[in-house]
Amino acid sequence: MNEISTNTRNLIRKFCRKLTLEYPKDEFDFKRDFRCYMMNYVPDDIDIDRSKGDSFVLYGEYYRLYLNVLNELRSESALEYLKDSELKNALWHFTCEIISRYSVYKNTGKLKEKIDVFLSDILRPLEEYEVLVPILYLDAKDLEIKIGDVIVKKFDEMALEEWGIRKDTIIFEEIVNKTMAIIPEKGNNPKLVCDRARKKADFVIRCLQVSISTNSLTCDKNTLFKQDENICYRNKDTPSSVGGWWQSSYKPFPIDVTEDLEKSINKFLSSVPEILEEGKLPPKLREQFRRALTWIGRSIEEEDPDIKIIFLSMALEAILTRKSDKKKGETLAYRMLLLHFHVDKPVTPPANVLLIYELRSKIVHGSEMGIASHYEYLIIKQVAIETLRYSLEIVRKEGLKNHAQLIEAIESYNEIEKVLVWLEEHGDKKSLEIRDQMKQNRVQQSS
Repeated sequence: MNEISTNTRNLIRKFCRKLTLEYPKDEFDFKRDFRCYMMNYVPDDIDIDRSKGDSFVLYGEYYRLYLNVLNELRSESALEYLKDSELKNALWHFTCEIISRYSVYKNTGKLKEKIDVFLSDILRPLEEYEVLVPILYLDAKDLEIKIGDVIVKKFDEMALEEWGIRKDTIIFEEIVNKTMAIIPEKGNNPKLVCDRARKKADFVIRCLQVSISTNSLTCDKNTLFKQDENICYRNKDTPSSVGGWWQSSYKPFPIDVTEDLEKSINKFLSSVPEILEEGKLPPKLREQFRRALTWIGRSIEEEDPDIKIIFLSMALEAILTRKSDKKKGETLAYRMLLLHFHVDKPVTPPANVLLIYELRSKIVHGSEMGIASHYEYLIIKQVAIETLRYSLEIVRKEGLKNHAQLIEAIESYNEIEKVLVWLEEHGDKKSLEIRDQMKQNRVQQSS
């Protein structure tokens, strides 16, 4: 059975120690914690005094640790079979058990036993799979090409049947006589196994493109290979376990403009009139905002989450940073926070924004690929759209004429000490890094 990582276990232990030692003495203060809390019903099978209410509330550091634990559990391969809702329910039930019996779980031995039982109950062993990914516009003929642990070869009718795909199926007709990448993969969720196999297949295609391009008799048009929409998977060496998976390509999906969509369109357009009509802003400042909006739009039409995040980061940089800024990620994050405080709107935790921006840096500078998720894209897209709208709100209210004045207006928020305290209270490493950069920039500006 695949084990949970030491890092995740340590984080769960830290979370539980906070719940048993500090949480019972603490109190939820809505005025202090309204930006960072959750309240959920305590499951019926957990014994609590319900005369005081049926819910527990997590706030401040307790809530942040809960989210960190949830994210770490979600990244564990042994738990990938769980749906998001199932994992959230399991963690919330465990959290409620710890809170309700905190006096018992103050004992480190009892707590360790409880954590072990919780993890063993939700773990599922990993299985070895093989995934067939057809590669279009490539004919391997009778060759067998080995790229790392992946085999690329053509599958005729006999080869497909031996692999386990029945001749009377639609998918057999779709992929027969095509060149395939045979990709080994481990997991316990077939969909995610196939998703990872597709990523490997993409790398295999890149290897083929680059290696074929070294032949001077070929041109780029000869190497425009791509994956088929149909793929097959099976437990390794078990033909009877074959399953199929279809993934539509990233194509436009027609949509009708309903009354509800019309309201959304009009609401957004009414919040950005300065970039729609000439004369409402100086040309350079208007162009800066139009450029940011364009990058947001380009992120939407891009398929790869890595590229989506790069484009959205460029949109945020266009609004919130200057060329001379040091530590752009930390600077961007605290200016986003100041901006939201300035217009008195709920804010995405700046530590999350910094973490996602750092993904962008890893991708751009070549240290990692395939690291961004659709969820992270959705977070940073919302932040980019809010930043666009709220920045224009400040420009409008204060009659600003250039980008430098916008940055100055954001930096001169009159309750800046309140924001520093807010970051201090969050206490996590990224929030403190953002706070320190904010202090350093203030010192430089005043000198």
